[in-house]
Amino acid sequence: MRVKINASMIQMGLRWLTSGLRDFNVILAEQRLTQSDMVWLSSLSANQRQLNAVDALPVSLYRVHYNTLKVGRGYLDDEEFREIGNKMVMFMEFCHFSRVNETSPILAVGLDDVGYRVFEAGSFDSRMMLVSRGGFSIGTRCNLRKLRMNISSPDDQLRDVTTVLLGDLRYFLKPGVSGIGRVKDYPSTMPLDVVATELLQQKLQPKLVAQWTGLNADEVVRMKRSLLRDTPLVQSQSGRIQAPNKTLAESPLHSLLYLTVYRLLADNPLRRTNARAVVAAHREYVELCKAVGVEASDMISPSNGYQLSNAMKTGDITLTPCSKCKEINARYALKPGRCIWCNH
Repeated sequence: MRVKINASMIQMGLRWLTSGLRDFNVILAEQRLTQSDMVWLSSLSANQRQLNAVDALPVSLYRVHYNTLKVGRGYLDDEEFREIGNKMVMFMEFCHFSRVNETSPILAVGLDDVGYRVFEAGSFDSRMMLVSRGGFSIGTRCNLRKLRMNISSPDDQLRDVTTVLLGDLRYFLKPGVSGIGRVKDYPSTMPLDVVATELLQQKLQPKLVAQWTGLNADEVVRMKRSLLRDTPLVQSQSGRIQAPNKTLAESPLHSLLYLTVYRLLADNPLRRTNARAVVAAHREYVELCKAVGVEASDMISPSNGYQLSNAMKTGDITLTPCSKCKEINARYALKPGRCIWCNH
């Protein structure tokens, strides 16, 4: 992770808090922050170790919201120009965080790809209008009090990343909210040998590539051997293809994080196994794991990620709230395991 964002955004929130009652109330009205959020941020700033832990997360604690991208042109008086200009700097930092770290904006800051592209590529004047008339605001992505904030534990940091993204998943699955599922599957017009080559380059096992494309298994193996001669790094990751319920049982947190990322990225993930989204989700999952110090040997392979995605499509594995703690958990339908959050 090249740049960080959480500590600076928390500092900004505290500056709002100390700027006076009027400014504080205006911020609470314009941004989607509650008073309890501000109190939590204030107490966090006094604990440098916990502040360092949230600053080291590869995802923002804040989500970027907007109402519309169709704002047209307009005039701002001097006071509006100053206020909107200050806010625009904040939103540009969110775009910078996603772009420099090469993380999908929906994962990095909870902003859908369309909103990100329009804002990031716009002119100064168009950005000012988006902030002024488009309803751009920020809000927390999850219940911040559930974060573990333990920078010395990669597992706890990965749990915090998962908590943040699950908060987004809850939000985007609400009726009337859109923004997820932007990664379309390979088009039907794309030659199957080209698709197979791309999947092999992403280190999926030939058996799964043949299964998805419908190509002859022996032909896919020959394609892989040809690729290996030209690009040795195409070698599939070691380890056997596992049944998805076994992967879930052995790596429940990693399975949950991968499936959450896949669910946020993939178009129609419950109707078909979106191979292009599998590739994108696994790449993002690996980068999130690396950012918090998880060893490569502990990560789920691309092939087993594919298996988990396929199990989500068939309904064998679901992302379901726990009956006790209400947190979303990945469950194997035929034999649900214990919740990773409360052990119920």
